Amino acid sequence: MRVKVSYVDRVGIVFDIAYVFINHQLNIVSMEVGVNVIFLETEPLVLERERILIDELSKITDIKRVEQIELMPHEEKAEQLKAVLDTVADGVVAVDSRGYITQYNPAAEKIMHISSDNVLGKKLTDIFPCCLSLIESMKNGTKSLNHEIFFEQTNSHYLVSSHPIMDHYKKIIGGVAVLKDIKDVRKMYQKLTQQPAFHFDQIIHTSEAMKKIITLAKSYAYSDSTVLIRGETGTGKELFARALHSASARAENIFVPINCAAIPDTLLESELFGYEDGAFTGATKGGKQGLFELANGGTLFLDEVGEISVHLQVKLLRVLQERKIRRIGSRREFPIDVRILAATNRELEVMIEEGTFREDLYYRLNVIPLFLPPLRERCEDVALLAKVFLQRFSLKLHKEADYISEKALQILTEYDWPGNIRELENVMERAVNIVHGNIISEEQLMLGRNVTPLRQALPAVSERTLEEMLAETEREILCRVLCQYHTSRKLGSVLGLSHTSVLKKLRKYGLSFEQFKAT
Repeated sequence: MRVKVSYVDRVGIVFDIAYVFINHQLNIVSMEVGVNVIFLETEPLVLERERILIDELSKITDIKRVEQIELMPHEEKAEQLKAVLDTVADGVVAVDSRGYITQYNPAAEKIMHISSDNVLGKKLTDIFPCCLSLIESMKNGTKSLNHEIFFEQTNSHYLVSSHPIMDHYKKIIGGVAVLKDIKDVRKMYQKLTQQPAFHFDQIIHTSEAMKKIITLAKSYAYSDSTVLIRGETGTGKELFARALHSASARAENIFVPINCAAIPDTLLESELFGYEDGAFTGATKGGKQGLFELANGGTLFLDEVGEISVHLQVKLLRVLQERKIRRIGSRREFPIDVRILAATNRELEVMIEEGTFREDLYYRLNVIPLFLPPLRERCEDVALLAKVFLQRFSLKLHKEADYISEKALQILTEYDWPGNIRELENVMERAVNIVHGNIISEEQLMLGRNVTPLRQALPAVSERTLEEMLAETEREILCRVLCQYHTSRKLGSVLGLSHTSVLKKLRKYGLSFEQFKAT
């Protein structure tokens, strides 16, 4: 039997309540006293005896109310705490002031791979000798956040945040550690950084050459084999890599791209493989995961793989052979489950002959080759792509252009496009920037590496004034020089003008440096 007795406080009231139980020769199993309330528990009683006991308690002077309850306050709190800990996704390990484990929830069991029967009541350092951060937090009274731990005995890999527990007097009476499974951390990172999925049916094309390549690529997607995507710059190698990932069994997991040419060799190694705490000067405290670890279960895309140094090629070869990685400064190797997609615009066969690319790595990467045709070999796609880019940039730049003239389309189709789709995209963006009206004509097209605009034929003298013709010529000259020089001072030096005069003329003709920076 459990009862809650509410009363008006006075001297001796607790004695009066206890006397009723003594008079009935009932042992009080537990008792909790609060402000103007007392909770009591006895052994189970028959219904009639419970009624008599409650009636006698109610007759005590200053007793306001007597009611039966299901649980004592400490039991209710324990049940609530258990319910909370059972539903929390993170692991929770709590210890008392002596370091003995008092709480250990199901999520912690899953992360640590040890059941609560083998943990509760045991000393923390005896069960988890790696959890020194919690001991340090209790010793120093400080928090420790997201410290990476690999517990080799159970192959547990997690982040731990440790907090001391203090009473009202700031005395440390225990500690709690919150564990995050490294797999859950990766999923969280993926969700926060995830880009929209890209699929094969989003690749803009109408040519037979691209239809065959896409059909071939789709058949490669279901495999876990390494794919080496070959093609000139600007042919869409990363888009194909993303489409391969989206069509694979790994689509729900992370896609991690890295441009190997954009990162210095010394930094690229730490980006790919990660490092341990104190591995080198400037290393992040606690170490850092590499991209191989981050991509575990997903896909790692190595763009511009031909730019990797010979030293790093050796380490990459080992990963491809053993499917294991070792962080910089670590002695431990651990397995990874990553699909590798690589891309290059370099002639790797020539590099092998020159000794700048390892032949054994070439064969590891070139398991499934995928060659993307340049734009000049699928000229049927040029007009389609140009119209898509026109629509995109007209919307982005708030222009009304929605049509490309027949002459302009002919020029675009006959051009050889050394920069491929990326160059076509730039050409269309420039054209939309400078067009007035809704038609892109040949006058707005700037083709070639020097980006020389097609010369606009001057109208008959009778149709335009001399001032208008001079202004048109001046604007054309400014456009040409803007393609090579991107500051007002350099522009002024070339044209023999002050930089303020240059800025005035740019404003006069509606030109800006931003329109020509991509050239």
